[in-house]
Amino acid sequence: MNRSFQEDRELLSRCLAGNRMASETLVRQFSDLVYRSVQYTLMTRHVPFSRHDLEDLHNTVFLRLFEQGCRKLGQYEGKNGCTLASWIRMIAVRTVLDHLRKKGVDGIGRQKKRIPLEELPELRSDEVESWTQIEKVEQGRLLQKAMQRLLPRDRIFMKLHFNHGLSVAEIAETMHLSISNAHTLKHRAIQRLRSHIAYITNNSP
Repeated sequence: MNRSFQEDRELLSRCLAGNRMASETLVRQFSDLVYRSVQYTLMTRHVPFSRHDLEDLHNTVFLRLFEQGCRKLGQYEGKNGCTLASWIRMIAVRTVLDHLRKKGVDGIGRQKKRIPLEELPELRSDEVESWTQIEKVEQGRLLQKAMQRLLPRDRIFMKLHFNHGLSVAEIAETMHLSISNAHTLKHRAIQRLRSHIAYITNNSP
């Protein structure tokens, strides 16, 4: 069902105001989306599941959305063309990935292998002359600063891809992007991150 940005905003505002009927409406309208997102994520990670597993994770997603005064819903800003459906889909994917990470499993019987951003091959290019300095001096702190300078959509992509291990295709599905646009987003995000790292390094006291 196609929804306008204004309709999403109005529904969201009522949810944030504690309107119970609005919350029930949101669950009803996005329930199928959450089920599909949960199932898709489990399938792409090659994790066996039952109907009960799907229902538990489905409920966990909505609990996460509504807990602490709808804090997660309140973080939705609608920037860069991100719809409320895309936001909820992303929260669903993150919820499943967090669940798998707590179990210590990425796929059937395999330990989850996270790819730290500092090990990103593209960041080790010779074009960033200061990278060896970053490795020596507070690498993690500087990288975190650089991440915070990225656009919200770039930051989400980088975290889903390198911290949570989603493929470009999986992120394209999550963020409602074409594969080509997802690859473009990845390339540009990496370029911006490298530029921020170089800037922070060169301007550090």
